Amino acid sequence: MPFSSTETIHTMTLRARSVSLSRWSHPVAALMLIGASATVSHVADADPGDFGAMPGLWKITLHTVKGGRDGGELVKWKCLYDGGDPWSTFVDVMAPVPGCERSHEHRTSTMLAWQVDCGGRAGHGRITLDSAQHYAGNVALDGHDALKVEGKRYAACTSPSD
Repeated sequence: MPFSSTETIHTMTLRARSVSLSRWSHPVAALMLIGASATVSHVADADPGDFGAMPGLWKITLHTVKGGRDGGELVKWKCLYDGGDPWSTFVDVMAPVPGCERSHEHRTSTMLAWQVDCGGRAGHGRITLDSAQHYAGNVALDGHDALKVEGKRYAACTSPSD
């Protein structure tokens, strides 16, 4: 049996009253519940593909490792733009020797990991963010560290030529 227009309005009014904060006996508890649900929904909606590094100018310090010893340091400056590719900004500079090829990439919001093949020498690499402005990582070949890396954000990038 269809509802009359009076019944429909009455039902809508009851629903509106049921969500009104003025009807709650403990408004502080209601606010805490709303805040907690917003926090849970934010975590549930997070995309693990969103790498959490802040856009800006990054100083990337590469330390080569030869025979278990420090083989030298190289500093590179790279800009990560909002929505930019962290693989090209942070990982492409980490080839331990020329001609290395990256495969089996895995990405989360705080980590990039991959396999590497350097002319018959196999290995893996990984960088991990410990904050939105700093990361550390390494590349290992044949089970031994070949390269260690540290990245630190210094400033905003001001133009495409940065």
